[in-house]
Parts: sequence; C-alpha cells; structure tokens
Amino acid sequence: MNRPLKILMVLHMPWTRNLGGSRVQLELAEEFRAMGHVVEKFDYHDAFPNASSSRLAQLTRPHFSVKARAFVKANAHRFDIIDAHQGNLPFSKQELGFQGLLVARSVGLYAFYDQFAKQEQEKYPPQKIKTRLGNLLRSWQYRRISPRYPRSLHTCDLINLCNHDELTYVSDVMRLGEKSVVFPFGLSSKRQQEFLKTVKPAEVRLVNKQVVFIGSWGRRKGSRDWRNIIMRVREQVPGVRFLFLGTGSNAEVVLEDLGIPKCDWIEIIPRYDSEELPKLLSGATVGAFPSYIEGFPFAVLEKLACGLPTVAYDVPGARETLRLLDRSLLIPPGNIQEFSSKLTNLLLLDKVDYFQFYKRCIEIAKKFYWNKIANNTLDVYSKFL
Repeated sequence: MNRPLKILMVLHMPWTRNLGGSRVQLELAEEFRAMGHVVEKFDYHDAFPNASSSRLAQLTRPHFSVKARAFVKANAHRFDIIDAHQGNLPFSKQELGFQGLLVARSVGLYAFYDQFAKQEQEKYPPQKIKTRLGNLLRSWQYRRISPRYPRSLHTCDLINLCNHDELTYVSDVMRLGEKSVVFPFGLSSKRQQEFLKTVKPAEVRLVNKQVVFIGSWGRRKGSRDWRNIIMRVREQVPGVRFLFLGTGSNAEVVLEDLGIPKCDWIEIIPRYDSEELPKLLSGATVGAFPSYIEGFPFAVLEKLACGLPTVAYDVPGARETLRLLDRSLLIPPGNIQEFSSKLTNLLLLDKVDYFQFYKRCIEIAKKFYWNKIANNTLDVYSKFL
C-alpha cells in the first residue's frame, strides 16, 4: 500500500517501555512511524487519567474495554487499522462503527495463563483466610471479565499471536486458525548494538560465574523453584553469584521467600529503566528463566542479544527462541534437578566452548529485528484492508 496508514494501538496498561506487554506495541509503533505511517495509542492512562490505585476504585471503575469502545466509536473514522490487546475490544466492528482492519493481539494468550492459575490454585490451595478472601474477590472479578477475551478473538478480523503454541490452541480449540498469524517480538538494531557495545569479553564473563534472572517475582516465574536451584548450583560451583533483575518485590521479600539471609552473593534489583539493562547484564555468565508460561519473553531474547546462554523451562514462549539455539537448554517444567545441572554445566564450560555459545546466542538474537517484523506485519495487515 502506497499511502501512509493510520493505526491505533489499544492496550489496557500504561504506554511504557518498562512493561513487556506495552513495550511490544510501543516499539512496533516506532518502526511503523519510521516507515512513514501515523500511529496513535489509547492506553490505561488515557482511559483513566485520574485513576486511584485503591482496591475500592479498582472494583467500582468501568472495565477498560468500556472506555476503549467509547473512544473508538468517537474516532473510528480516523483509522485504517486498530491493533488492540485481546479482551480490550470484545465488540463487533458494527458495534464500534469501524470499517477498517480490527486486530486482536496476544502478548500471552489468556487461555494459557488461566490454565496455569487454576493448576496453581489446585496444587497450592491458600491457607490464610485473608488470602482466600482475596482469591474469592479476584475470582469474582475474573468471571465478570473473562468472556471478553475469547469474544475479542471471535469478533476481530485478524488475530496476531506471538508463538506457535498459541496458534495451535487458537486453531485446534477455538477453530480460528484461518484468521490467525504468528509474529514474534524483537529488538531494534540500536538495542542490539547497545548490548554488543556494553558486553564484557566472554573470558571475563566466564570467570565472573554469575547467573542472572530477569522478571517479576512470583509463582508463574518460578519463585517456588529458586531456592532449590540456588542450593544445587552452589553445591557444584561454590563461588557462583546470582542477580535478580526487575523482581518488583524488594530484597527482603525475595530473600524471605528463598529462605536465605542477606548475603554478598545474591543481588536483587527490584526495578530498573529499560536503557540500563545492557550494563546490568554486561558481566553475567549465564541466564536462568524457570517461568511456567510466557507469551514471547523479552527476558530470554535480550539475554541472547548480549551472548548469554540461557536455561529455561520448555514452555510456550521460551521455546520460540531457545529451540533455535540448543534444545538442551529447554528443561521440562518443574524439573529443578535437570535445570540446575544445565546451569552448572554452562558455568563450568571451558573458554572455547563458552565463546562458541556466546557467538551463537548473538546470531539467534539477530533473527528477531523489529524492522523486519514490522514490515512483515504490515504486509499481512495490508492484505486484509
């Protein structure tokens, strides 16, 4: 298509690079604009400019989709494409008054996350009354909003998925495969160069013996597994150090969950700006990502971009990149012994083998450039206009 396209990004979270879910559309928008297209956004803060963070306010305010619908109905005539997170616009184009291309985007398919939450609830039923009451409240909220997710996939023109496990589910279970496509997430060429420019030589990193994890601190990301992982790795590599980035929880909370007193071999950085990550990763030796469900984890891709071999559970999302590198890096979910052994093996590699891994990681990361993904995305979108 020769003329510039007018694209609206809709997302129920703040428009910031520091959140993986919003970062996807933000960085795609940058690429689309560089191609000459016009991109606007409608995010959480646009919907609720003076939002209170109190529990009562969260319970009584309208769902984001109500606000998004009102905005789209008032502005539909201005856009060729609306690219909205799943569940954000669970309405037909007729209800929205929109005649362009309506895309429902997954940055992690709701059905997979829902399945994990139910399994966790069955496996680890809450013991405290306060926790039970909180879970009941969240369950009530979820029952109210959960139908919006599948409906948004049914009513849209095109479903944009971020991994092939999602495509299998949407095709086999929901029977919507004919209008579904898979596009991974990526990094800009500038971001890739920042990692390469900052990273320390492979031989220095190998000597450092540092394991790094990027992600929020919680059960889905493997918080229950970390104590055993740490103990097992330290048995084999006594001088190993651990770095936890972006936990969201402070050091006291993380260490209490680990059952480990404050020490100089565990560093916890609850929050950081995205621009700081290359420096934070520059001296690490290996990455660890024992997450049980993902969409397409930047946490893995960015470790690869700075040459960090990374061990992860073999789940949707993580396998999209690591299967291209070395399938032995993908461990059956919950197999702590195998996960720890693989980390140990990587930490004890000789210089030659570690350098080969380092180079291969960077080669794989270069397969995921935003510029190429953005071009391919608009090629597909244009066919539906």
